[in-house]
Amino acid sequence: MSLFWALLCGSLFGFNISKTLGIRIAIVVFGIVFIGHYLIVLPTIFNYWDSSDRFIRYNDKSNPFKRLLLMLIPKLNTYKVIDKKLIKSIQITGLPMTNDLLSSALFVATEGGFLYNLMVMMHYPVEVKLLLNNGQIINLNLSRDYVDHPAETIGKLKIFLNDFPPEKLDLSPKTK
Repeated sequence: MSLFWALLCGSLFGFNISKTLGIRIAIVVFGIVFIGHYLIVLPTIFNYWDSSDRFIRYNDKSNPFKRLLLMLIPKLNTYKVIDKKLIKSIQITGLPMTNDLLSSALFVATEGGFLYNLMVMMHYPVEVKLLLNNGQIINLNLSRDYVDHPAETIGKLKIFLNDFPPEKLDLSPKTK
């Protein structure tokens, strides 16, 4: 997408005004979209994690330098594995989601608008927060799945939480 918008904007200026200006505009647009947009939203919209009966596998995109490296060289994407026995407690943040305030915040983000889901994911993230025995905190993002398919995501989340004893679940009364 970054390249598409860069070529589109650059060619408009390049064909009508100057090729040099078109190239400069293309480079600026590419940088804005690639760095300014994708680097920021990558952990929210391009995330992956899954769970088996013993392990949780996820890709860690918390470090901005690592994110940039993954954007440039996607083959470097590796998964981290957590043994479920090493989890001390689990919290769910962002549920239940209330997004009625957001729909009036931006004209292009009104419900049904093309930026609405992205704005909901960014402003109201839904995450599974894992506190490990060693004190490390790992956030597994559910925002994209929850915004696109809330009922299905809640069902999968319930199945995931059933793998843990109730004393490890630190859920708010509204989330329960």
